[in-house]
Amino acid sequence: MRFYRVFIAALLAFAGLYFPAFADDMPTRVVTVGAPASEIVFALGAGEAVVATDTTSTWPEKAKILPKVGYMRNLAAEGIISLKPDHIIAVAESGPPTVLKDLQALGIPVTILPSLATLENLPDAIMVAATALGREGQGQVLVHQVKADIAAIEDVADANMARSKRKKIVFLMSVGHGQPMSAGAHTTANEIIGLIGGENPMAGYDGFKPVSPEIIAADGADYVMVTSSTLDQLGGLAGLQAHPVLGLHKAVAAGHVLTVSASTILGFGPRSAAEIRDLATQIHQYEAGH
Repeated sequence: MRFYRVFIAALLAFAGLYFPAFADDMPTRVVTVGAPASEIVFALGAGEAVVATDTTSTWPEKAKILPKVGYMRNLAAEGIISLKPDHIIAVAESGPPTVLKDLQALGIPVTILPSLATLENLPDAIMVAATALGREGQGQVLVHQVKADIAAIEDVADANMARSKRKKIVFLMSVGHGQPMSAGAHTTANEIIGLIGGENPMAGYDGFKPVSPEIIAADGADYVMVTSSTLDQLGGLAGLQAHPVLGLHKAVAAGHVLTVSASTILGFGPRSAAEIRDLATQIHQYEAGH
């Protein structure tokens, strides 16, 4: 740790040799940290300025193939410094905080977005990023689109609840060869379920929790929600139904499966509002046909 501090101090002394003077110009070497932050920056049309992202950033395709600065919660200053960024856009959960402070001490602007664990913060987060990037006009256009999608979610969710009682929806996630995980309260999955007019039967606990085959087989939820990556890895709906554990759920056997992107589970980005709107519409259309 002492060596690390000495290293940072040395860089401070010679910062002018490593970094350009940071003026009010539009950033041209941006590092994004957190999947929602990366999606916002690209959606604002600033993708060409992004020189690196963290490992959670897999969309759009360019973000997936850019150099990586590590996992969003376990960043290292040295790797970021070597990229000579003139701005860092990061989600609220990024860290460790000491690394971000050291980067700021070097004169690198670090913009932390409002928490994207809740959808209502997305418009503010977009404008914070847009201001940092000098793209307020693009930010306003994107916010207008996102707010329209959020309003559409509310309309469809209201229609779903008016048609029948709230449908029970459980989120299940396959994690390697271990036990599947389910999402409780204070998770993006739980918020999505509420936004589309559903009820999460696992909301009695916080965060993600392993669930046994017995619990999955006995669960009476009307729908199962999984990430699209889980569905792809298993070979689609048929693969999910053939899974020795996830396939035990009655809703999976009946084909009542909803999909959401893994990036949305990590935090709400510009695509999330439209994605959640489509989920609400999917339930509405299914229920209308029965």
